[in-house]
Amino acid sequence: MFSGAYEHSVDNKGRTVIPAKFRAKLGEKFILTKGLNGCLWIFSERVWPEVQQKLIPKSFFDQRGIMLERFFVGSAVECTPDRQGRIPIPAQLLAHAGIEMEGDIWIIGLSDKVEIWSKSRWEELNAGLTDEVLTQLALEAAKAEEQQLPPS
Repeated sequence: MFSGAYEHSVDNKGRTVIPAKFRAKLGEKFILTKGLNGCLWIFSERVWPEVQQKLIPKSFFDQRGIMLERFFVGSAVECTPDRQGRIPIPAQLLAHAGIEMEGDIWIIGLSDKVEIWSKSRWEELNAGLTDEVLTQLALEAAKAEEQQLPPS
């Protein structure tokens, strides 16, 4: 399980260092892809097949499923960190996340995946998380969980 937040940067070649704590759990190779809300997601090679399985369209005519598969699987790249722990981030993924060459980023551990955010997007996202918003989100999550429980 991943947790924690680390501030890093992207060099002039589009590379960044993945924190050693995360690399140890991700393994020698891992998958980098587009994430939601303008970030990037990293999955271990072990977890990625489960993610892909969830994205397989139900049929050749399942347009919503096909769009999801294109977005996440179509942009996925396999990464192997170099000796310094750096990975190259392809240009289309940098653009998706709004990350500039030689720009600052945040690398965030979230249970089964790691996220990479541009510093500005990360700060903007967190600026809107007031106590009131977090309380409302928690109440909505509890209600949704309650609705999924079988009757006693």
